Order: sequence, then C-alpha cells, then structure tokens
Amino acid sequence: MCCGKVDRRYKHYCDQMKGVVSSFEAVAGNGAATVYSALASRAMSRHFRCLRDGIVAQIKATKMAMGEKDSTTTLIPGSTRGETPRLRLLDQTLRQQKAFQQMNMMETHPWRPQRGLPERSVSVLRAWLFEHFLHPYPSDVDKHILARQTGLSRSQACPFLHHNILMI
Repeated sequence: MCCGKVDRRYKHYCDQMKGVVSSFEAVAGNGAATVYSALASRAMSRHFRCLRDGIVAQIKATKMAMGEKDSTTTLIPGSTRGETPRLRLLDQTLRQQKAFQQMNMMETHPWRPQRGLPERSVSVLRAWLFEHFLHPYPSDVDKHILARQTGLSRSQACPFLHHNILMI
C-alpha cells in the first residue's frame, strides 16, 4: 500500500519533470535541457528507490517484531503462551512513550523560577483595572498600595498594569 503511493508520487514527479523540460526547451531550444533533466531524473530515481526500499525494510522489521512471521508455531522470546505478540509490542510502546513523557517533564528546566505572577496577585491587579477602566493609569500612591496588596514589588506590578492597559 505505501509502496504504491511512493510509486504514484514518482510517476507524478516524472510527469512534472517532462512538463518542465518541454517549457525549458520551448525557450532555450530543443535538447537544451537533456543533460540537466537526465541528472535530475537519475538523482530523483535513486531517491525514490531508497525511500521505497526503506519503507519495505521498515514494514518487514515491524512485522517480524510483531510476530507475524510463523508466530503460530514458535514462541517469541520473552512472551508467554497465549499472549498476542501485537499486544505485547503495543504495551511495550506505550510504556516507552510514558517513560519519555515523564523524562521530558523532568527536563523542563527545574532551575528556572516559575514564570508569571501568582494568581492571587493577578486577581488583585485585574480587579483594580476593572474598577478603574475609565482611567486605568495608577498614581504613585496607587502603585504603592497595589504592590503592598499583591505582595509584589512596584517593578513587578507596574509592567503588568502597563501591558494590560494596552490591551483595554
């Protein structure tokens, strides 16, 4: 099935290449594209052949790993009687994915501090903006009071307010 798709794509490529060659030769003269098109066709033929061979090899390897070859007569190493090789492979794959996800969660820069402001502080600042939406520019006294209410410094509270004023 996959190889058929690769073959169709290769045929489509060849058809497109013929169109490009005929357009080029219409401008540059007959035979002007022969050398270049032969090199391109040879390279792309090699590329598609390698792609097709790789897909076939991967399908064979997957079938062997899933135990589809002679799985009725021989027992796959590591499996027990009555166990379906596909289920074993699926279980193993799911365990690997879960392990990778856990590793990625641990690698998310544990030395980095939490980004953003605490939720309680954001709520206080948003409430102030909502109350003062007609004139959302805090005075120095307001900034000082907001900093104390939120537990933030003025240099933390002010950028939040300025950013959200621009969003209004």
